[in-house]
Amino acid sequence: MSVDFRGHPLFPEGFNSPTRFEAEVYDCEVEGKLPSDLHGTFYRLQCDFDYRPPMNDWGSGFNGDGHVSSFRFANGSVDYIGKYVKTDRLLAERKARKRLFGVYRNRLTDDPSVRDVDRGAANTHIYWHGGKLMTLKEDSLPYLIDPHTLETHGRYDFDGKYKATSMSAHPKIDPVTGEMIAYGYQAKGDLSDDIACYFIDRTGKVTHEVWFKAPYVGMVHDIAITRKYILFPVVAMVTSKERLEAGEPMWEWKAEYPTMVGVLPRNGDAKDVRWFKGPSRNTLHFLNAVDIGNKIHMDLPVSDTRGAPSRFKRWIFDMKSKNDAFGEEVIATPNGPLIRMDDRFCSLPYKYAYAGNSDPTKPFDETRVPNMRRRPNNTYQRVDVTTGKTSVFYVGPVQGLQEACFAPRSANAPEGDGYILGVASNYAEMCSELVIVDAMRMEEGAVATVKLPFRLRSGTHGAWMPFTDLPFA
Repeated sequence: MSVDFRGHPLFPEGFNSPTRFEAEVYDCEVEGKLPSDLHGTFYRLQCDFDYRPPMNDWGSGFNGDGHVSSFRFANGSVDYIGKYVKTDRLLAERKARKRLFGVYRNRLTDDPSVRDVDRGAANTHIYWHGGKLMTLKEDSLPYLIDPHTLETHGRYDFDGKYKATSMSAHPKIDPVTGEMIAYGYQAKGDLSDDIACYFIDRTGKVTHEVWFKAPYVGMVHDIAITRKYILFPVVAMVTSKERLEAGEPMWEWKAEYPTMVGVLPRNGDAKDVRWFKGPSRNTLHFLNAVDIGNKIHMDLPVSDTRGAPSRFKRWIFDMKSKNDAFGEEVIATPNGPLIRMDDRFCSLPYKYAYAGNSDPTKPFDETRVPNMRRRPNNTYQRVDVTTGKTSVFYVGPVQGLQEACFAPRSANAPEGDGYILGVASNYAEMCSELVIVDAMRMEEGAVATVKLPFRLRSGTHGAWMPFTDLPFA
């Protein structure tokens, strides 16, 4: 059977149709001048599709195959590699030459021939820890890839010490201890209400695990850490046995469910988890959290209702209060759901956050880019979380920006002294560009733009690995 993506609602004709290729570009074309102190590798992931998914698949497009890109910077030049993560799932479909896996996170819709094949797509985030480069998807275990060639080495369970069936794509690296705090939800399999939290030291060894129950089976896409606590927000994307048996993708939004946030002391156990309760909020990603006396401040992009623009908010948890409610206040108004920081300050007092934002006051050339269903993110905002003040980078009239990633100028540079890296989709030229912006001079525009002679689909998440942490081969 021939491959044909036409007519699928995930792939309107244009930029985000499947790309379905791997590539290497030696010494990429660059406009401007690459910073001499940018020495390391920028990795990013995207969902791509070898075969056509079912028509009723979840509209986010997160049920595609993991495809990883690397941009390697050294001595004023940059090289690009892009390859699929060769998951068990992808290899099974390539062998059969057809789609075998059904709708998003519903194994009941899979072809019977892959009943015992791992569904993990390794398509969401990428981390370097304990000497290993891991690609992550929250419903399965990580896949290891070679940090230099991007060749796949297979699934990884931390030498048998990670017992949960899944590891989320958003663990946190503690910049003080060097340990990774990872977790899985639905950790005993589909529809289980189990959450498992793992402490993994800087060498990659599991040192401790904590298992506890969620208040309902909802999405736990991300966590936040402070010096004292780990926060596990459960949001109103829920599922049920009946939904899966009906052949639907796993999640549906139900606003009648509250937002629940479990707070686990870092030296605690299941009995020490305290649950806070708030109104239903649409959120997935959490920026940072810090201890302020007896309170926890957690910063994140939040939509008050499903489909509404997000705002950058702070949730406040009073650990001495007898009340299970948490407070909420607005910090700033960038409307993109993806927000990043200088990761060297994770769990510590910090000043800057970086967010994509769609600014309707900036020019957009509809004559060169007709039929856009909605305006893309055309700016990056640097938000001062202590004052709410913003600085803005505008990418141009025919581009849309994907997630921003911060790269420090050096290991000891002050917070915010470095560069914003992000892929821009050039809709007019049907190609992708990596923009490099001085994070302290956002308004001055990109200091350099890396031009690719092809397009990359919209990305999920990325990470900067300096040469000092991950040397070249």
